[in-house]
Amino acid sequence: MRKHRVVIIVAISLLIGLIAYLCATLDYFSIKKITVKNNKIVKISEIKDYANYSLGENIFRFNKKKLQEKINKDIYIRNANIKKIYPNTIEITVEEANDICYFEVGKDKIFVDSDFKIAKNKDRIDYSKIVKIVGANENLLKISNLKSDEKFYEFLYNLYSHKILEQLTEINVVNSNDVTMVTKNEIKVFFGDLNDSEKKSNNILKILKEISTKSINTKILDTKDPQKPFLIKENPEQTE
Repeated sequence: MRKHRVVIIVAISLLIGLIAYLCATLDYFSIKKITVKNNKIVKISEIKDYANYSLGENIFRFNKKKLQEKINKDIYIRNANIKKIYPNTIEITVEEANDICYFEVGKDKIFVDSDFKIAKNKDRIDYSKIVKIVGANENLLKISNLKSDEKFYEFLYNLYSHKILEQLTEINVVNSNDVTMVTKNEIKVFFGDLNDSEKKSNNILKILKEISTKSINTKILDTKDPQKPFLIKENPEQTE
C-alpha cells in the first residue's frame, strides 16, 4: 500500500513537472498580442512601444511590475494596470494624469496634476480646460512634486478639494500676500494671503453656490478676511 502511494506521488510530481516545462517552453504561451485600454492622450502605439520588448516572452515568466514601472514614467500617465490574459496576451489599462493647473516660468510651462506632481512642457494639453497660474516662483522648476512647497501646496489642495479650481480660469500669485482669482463667470475673487486657505476656500464655495442658485449679479468676491467674506452686487444696493 505504501509503495503504491509512493508511485502515485512520484507520478503526480512528474506530471506537474512536465506541465510546468511545457508551459515554460511551448510557443503557445509566448506573448503575441498587446492590447491597450482607457487611453485618450497617449497613443496606443506609444504604449505598445513600452511593451514591445515582451513580445515572444513566455507569459508565465513575464514580469508585470517591470513593465508597469516603465509605463508609469510617462508624464501623461498616472498609473498602468497590467493583466495577463492566457495563453498569449498582455492587456494594459492606463489611467492618464489629470492636470489641474499650469504655470508659466520664463519660456517653460509647468503642469501640476491631481497628485500634485510637476511635469514640464507637456504638448498635448487643452489649456482652456485647466487653470493658468500667473506669477509662479521659478523655484518650481527644481521640484518634482508641489508638496515640497507646503504653503502653496495647501493653498492649491484646498481649492482643488473644494472643487473651486475647476470653476476658475486664472489665479494671480505675483504678490503672495494679495492673491486674486478669476472665475469662468468673470467674477474676480480677492483671496488675500495664503493663510487660512481651507476656511477661505470653503467660503468661496458657499458664496459661488449662492451666486448661482440666487442668480446674484456680481463681479467681485472678497474673502481676504476668512471670518467676514462678502460680495459686491452689480446694482449695489448692499453688500452681502
